[in-house]
Amino acid sequence: MKTKKLTAAMALAAVAALTLTSCSFDSGKPEGTGSGVPTTLNQIGWGGTTWTQNFNLFSPTGVSVTPGTAYVYEPLVRMDRTAAGEVLPYLATDWKFNDDGTQLSFTLRDDVTWSDGEPFTAKDVAYTWNLVLAGETPKVYPFKSVEAPDDTTVVVTYDDESYSDLASFATRQIVPEHIWSKQNVREWTNPEPVGTGPAVLDKFSPQQISFSIRDDYWGGESAGLKQLNMHAVTGDAMRSQVLSGKMDFGTFGWTNAQEEFVQKDPEVNLYGFYPTGGSDGVIFNTEVAPYNDPHVRRALRDALDLETAAKVVAVGYGVPTAAGVAADVFKSQLAEDSEQNQDVEEAKQELAEGGWTVEGGKLVKDGKSYELRYDVYQPYAEWVSTGTIMADQWRESLGLEVTVNQMADAPFTEASTTGDFGMLSGSPLAGNTPYEMFNSVAAISYVPLGEPAVMNQGRWKNAEFDKLVAELGGIAPGTDPDRAAELSVGAQEILTDEAPFIATATAGWKAVANQTRWTGFPVPGKDDYAPNATLPADAVLTIMNLEPRK
Repeated sequence: MKTKKLTAAMALAAVAALTLTSCSFDSGKPEGTGSGVPTTLNQIGWGGTTWTQNFNLFSPTGVSVTPGTAYVYEPLVRMDRTAAGEVLPYLATDWKFNDDGTQLSFTLRDDVTWSDGEPFTAKDVAYTWNLVLAGETPKVYPFKSVEAPDDTTVVVTYDDESYSDLASFATRQIVPEHIWSKQNVREWTNPEPVGTGPAVLDKFSPQQISFSIRDDYWGGESAGLKQLNMHAVTGDAMRSQVLSGKMDFGTFGWTNAQEEFVQKDPEVNLYGFYPTGGSDGVIFNTEVAPYNDPHVRRALRDALDLETAAKVVAVGYGVPTAAGVAADVFKSQLAEDSEQNQDVEEAKQELAEGGWTVEGGKLVKDGKSYELRYDVYQPYAEWVSTGTIMADQWRESLGLEVTVNQMADAPFTEASTTGDFGMLSGSPLAGNTPYEMFNSVAAISYVPLGEPAVMNQGRWKNAEFDKLVAELGGIAPGTDPDRAAELSVGAQEILTDEAPFIATATAGWKAVANQTRWTGFPVPGKDDYAPNATLPADAVLTIMNLEPRK
């Protein structure tokens, strides 16, 4: 396993959070401050106001999975979070596709044990994935069979060429056959989880989970952590408890975090944003007027000052390239001149070249006028704030009046999937690799208006783009990086020119850390893993590399 000790500081994990109550078996009061070296980490948990003791990765019907499984159950590979699409070893040391990409063979480490001392072997991998293939879980995997010819070899077989599936193994966690095979997986809640990861369940209550850290972990000893406590904390309490040092870290968006948190103690208080490579932003419905005209789409994009919007919203995200990728993640295959800069004169010229005028705040062409509306997912406050800022900029720069329509979950989901919108907030590019990201807006993801679309909700189509993406998907990982980079750049150039969306914000994970007791959090854009406790491998690397502040 590729690990490293970190000396720079930034933030750490989780996702959404909960409420610390008197029911907890431990108040979470930090130890080690001023009286010795800390050994316990206090983390804000997620997933509800209370937890049920269920560590079944495949979640029995009606029971939510308890936070912390990424510390217990591990995958065969992990992703380099600083290099788009690069897969790194983890429980597997090596892997190889056959010549036509229909069979993938993994070679496993031979020094891994489960937390109960039993050896980890290829039979555990085959058992886990065969549960999915047999329909015993809610998950679906794209391969048709998995075999374990010996203790350190796993062979996965597909119907068709499937090079692009390799990255997905970074989230496919493995469970122990010798325990799970004795249970009814559809009903069992796995209350005492046994995994290859460093965390072993110590205590459980509906508001706090305590894990002890193994001293026989295959990845080596931790840099100092002995116990991890996850607490149910929610609302304003998340900020106040991190500020006070009662909680060491959590992951949540914090508007004005620099002023309200970091600047109070810059040496200790840290707020970080870790880009995934993709983006959030404005999705255009390219099958309805006026958004079916690339002149309009480019004009609306060029009229914006997105850097200013990011600073005003102040939750930590950066501005992606015009093609919708994070420059830090795609630095080895980034299209030239792809930065997004406001150019109002260029925007006006685009409208003129398309035959458009602005009259009374509306777009007008051939005697028809169009009112512009931006549908925004109301629960995401930063999306709403960004939408309001963009509407102000469109008014000031082009004279356009754009209504920002906040939508609750149900109507937003209906509009986004059926295509009943003109402009919509969303995630234009999503995935673990360049191929996955570009494929999310390729023809393979296209469905007609009215039919439910999971990806490519803007119904954009471009034959040249599809050709490049198809070739990119047909390159076996690691076999032709120069051609892969060339294809990625070509795809970015088409996205920049066609503007099927406006990428307003880098997609990623937010993290908050009070380093009074612990240092060594991964640095965005520098360290190759992210501090997110829901990401297998990344979560483990984060806690194992934390160092006590002495």
